[in-house]
Amino acid sequence: MTNKVVPSWIQPLGSIKLAVPLLVAIAAILIGATFYESEVGSAVVQQSIYKSPWFGALMFLLAANLGVSTLSRYPWKGARKVGFALTHWGLIVIIAGSAAVIHLSVEGMLLARTDAGPVSTLRVEGDLLEVAAPGEEIQRDSLFVRQDGAVVPNKVGGLSLLAYSDRTMETVRFEEGASVENPAVRLVLSSDRMNQSLERWLAVAPAAYSQMDVGPAELQIVRAKTEGELKAFLTAPSEQNTVGKWGELAVSWGGQSSTIDVEATLGQEATRIQSGNEAVRLEVTNVWPDFRLDGNRQPMSASSQMRNPAVQLSLSQGESTETWFVFGNASFAPIRNQLSGEPIDVDISYDSSSAAAPSAFFKVVVDAKGALYYASKSSKGFVTGPLELGKSVTPGWADFKVTLAESVSHAQVRRQIVPIPEDLPVEGNPALLVATEADAEPVWVPWGKPTTVASTQGDWYVAFSPKLLQLPFSLKLNDFIVERNEGSESVAMWTSAVSLFDPFAQKAENAQVERRVWMNNPTWFKGWKIAQASWNPGDLSQSTLQVKREPWWVTALTWLGSMMVTMGVAVMFYGRSVAKKFKKLSVLIETEETEGEKESGTIPLLGAFLGR
Repeated sequence: MTNKVVPSWIQPLGSIKLAVPLLVAIAAILIGATFYESEVGSAVVQQSIYKSPWFGALMFLLAANLGVSTLSRYPWKGARKVGFALTHWGLIVIIAGSAAVIHLSVEGMLLARTDAGPVSTLRVEGDLLEVAAPGEEIQRDSLFVRQDGAVVPNKVGGLSLLAYSDRTMETVRFEEGASVENPAVRLVLSSDRMNQSLERWLAVAPAAYSQMDVGPAELQIVRAKTEGELKAFLTAPSEQNTVGKWGELAVSWGGQSSTIDVEATLGQEATRIQSGNEAVRLEVTNVWPDFRLDGNRQPMSASSQMRNPAVQLSLSQGESTETWFVFGNASFAPIRNQLSGEPIDVDISYDSSSAAAPSAFFKVVVDAKGALYYASKSSKGFVTGPLELGKSVTPGWADFKVTLAESVSHAQVRRQIVPIPEDLPVEGNPALLVATEADAEPVWVPWGKPTTVASTQGDWYVAFSPKLLQLPFSLKLNDFIVERNEGSESVAMWTSAVSLFDPFAQKAENAQVERRVWMNNPTWFKGWKIAQASWNPGDLSQSTLQVKREPWWVTALTWLGSMMVTMGVAVMFYGRSVAKKFKKLSVLIETEETEGEKESGTIPLLGAFLGR
């Protein structure tokens, strides 16, 4: 019998002959995706399978099969047919909700610290690649890296993506070609006893390459503009200097002045600066030889060299307490933070030039004519002499020898990213291997640093960076609480106590709320779900939170579909017996199903619920 609701030419779309192979294919894909995910990670599987057009087409075809199969049974009279329709429509709603979750939801990780300010930038799964060929607009695409280093997709904007490595390092070399004089040398340090050889570049500019540590000593390069400066550089440093390696502080208070050795005071009891019956207590709490701010705006030292020294101080006088940041660069004024009481009337300056010379160094000296000399200090004494290309110098550090391998007078810097050998136990940075043309030499592009890649067509712009999303609120980690089982060190629970700030709140009382988040106990804020993801046992001032957003109607679809399926199955099993108890539903009970209706195609799995 022909169904009046569904045209005859559409009815095959709801047949068992289509449903069975369709279900088998989807089941096989899901099973294969599960094993594939264990090899390449969930991000790659999401991108290459669940979010792919072909998988979406399969799910759409399944939803169409369910819909046509259900409409073919209209009118839905009798408990079995009503339950059948509810179950099938519920499955269609669930499929629609799942598609919406995959394509519309946003999920990422938020790293928060108790010693840092509020954070509002979400690290979304995957990375972002921006590519601009010569003379063309920037093209952007999401990248996902498989565990074997392969990249999905493997081409963006005409740029081939060949491989990925999470352990690369930047190498630097200097070439002739600068417009101004900039002496640079390549030194090779070798030790037969340690079977070791190190190669290092030194250059007058940039300043970061004018000195560096190499383990046993410090390498330096300086330019002597006059004969007097040359003589001073080639003269043994005075041993009379008793100031430590980090210089000294000059403190003036209450008409009294005093100097404080930073190295000798660091970590010691507070120094008392007396003036009459009153005193100021000063404590050196931290030193940064090469002061910088990291990505979280926290102080750090970029190196152990005294390039931009800074010290942190704690001062107290009576009920007044302050913290100070004092810089070796005189053009930077000290930063004061009043913690309690009244301001302390004190002047402090930092003289880093008085710092003692390193106990061991190898200094390359370039005179006004470009001639090279060396001055070396070690436990064996001070030696000096001319530095000649290819000739070795013994500085006195064990059996190390220093050889001048290359010298450049007008040096310009050339940087290159290279993978770190597997047998070298050092940390590295992520990078992406790309090629502009089929026969072009591949180039490593560092993560987080926009790079220019040269080609025969011109320079390409390539930026390989994290995928970030700005949240409509900010989160501050107030405390990270670890609860342990009684009588043992095993962890029972960890909890993040957070403050959530809404900058767009119309009422002041809604601008900040306090919440607690722990495993399996998330919190919701402005439509975002915040859950505890992980923690770092070695750093209890840090917590990693999972932040996820789904449109409200997506969640509603999932719940509605689940309720419809549950109700449909219940009606099929128990609808007739329940309806017999209510006379008003007797019409539904007494309705007979025709033979033509029984022959309508159904999905075998659901046909079991119909007693067939």
